[in-house]
Amino acid sequence: MSFNTQDFAAPAKAQVETALRAATIASDGFAKLFELQSKTARAVFDQFTGTLHAAASVKDPAELRTIATKAMQPDFEKVQSYARVVYEQIAATQAELTSLVEGQLTEFNKQIVVAMDGALKSAPAGSDVFVSAIKTAMSSANQAYEASVHTLKEAGSTFTAPVTGGKRKAA
Repeated sequence: MSFNTQDFAAPAKAQVETALRAATIASDGFAKLFELQSKTARAVFDQFTGTLHAAASVKDPAELRTIATKAMQPDFEKVQSYARVVYEQIAATQAELTSLVEGQLTEFNKQIVVAMDGALKSAPAGSDVFVSAIKTAMSSANQAYEASVHTLKEAGSTFTAPVTGGKRKAA
């Protein structure tokens, strides 16, 4: 069996493109998180300056105490909303990366099958049992992989239900 440059260049090019796609997905995810962080920081700053302006214009000590109390009360809904958005962004980025990896594994399995078929065609006579055993092992490995991916997705949706408010996204 002989190889030419394309046999090596095509998979290498595909791997580079996949690595660049993964880097782009991660970069986009980080950019969205950075944008959220910037908006949140700006909102907190605006709220703080509003509180300072209100405190500076106070004429009554009771009013100052009311402003101070209001400023120190945590806004649970805002914190919860922020945490949910961060979680959803991380989960979306992870889902994209997982999809990319699953696609790569599927393509890798196809290439392995093609390579094995090519190698097994030139196998000596009488090696049918060996060829069948290899194909069965590969099929079993693929089924085990698919079952574990399904189980992990189910476990992930079970753990994420409390964070997302019980909503499940269709896969």
